Amino acid sequence: MRIAQKTLVETYDCSVLYVISDDLKKAEKYLIKKYEGDPLCGVNADEAEGITITISGKLYVVMIDWKYLNHNTIAHELYHATRRITEDRDINDEESTAWLAGYLSQEFYKFLGSAKVKKEFDKLTDKPKDGAEAGR
Repeated sequence: MRIAQKTLVETYDCSVLYVISDDLKKAEKYLIKKYEGDPLCGVNADEAEGITITISGKLYVVMIDWKYLNHNTIAHELYHATRRITEDRDINDEESTAWLAGYLSQEFYKFLGSAKVKKEFDKLTDKPKDGAEAGR
């Protein structure tokens, strides 16, 4: 399973691709090959809860393993994306960085609340419909 959504960050002329996956290694290989990106040095996708990939300063990919989808992992990976975007643009201003972190968080949580994410999570958790028991 791989669910993705791209968010435009007009102020910094880039985009962030949010990805939730049940196989980070496979998703990472696919995205690196597709976009010729660079993973965060020293990160093993088999052991990671999330990964942030920079693709030529125009696209930043934030991937999180759905099993570790929690506030801590989300904040951690969005911090990496925020730092990479601002560092790539030589921005050191704390307020600009804070604004970007807030914006990326807001957009990520919108993505999490989308119908396509809810539908995939229902499949993964075998959530029963209308109070019926799973497997019936």
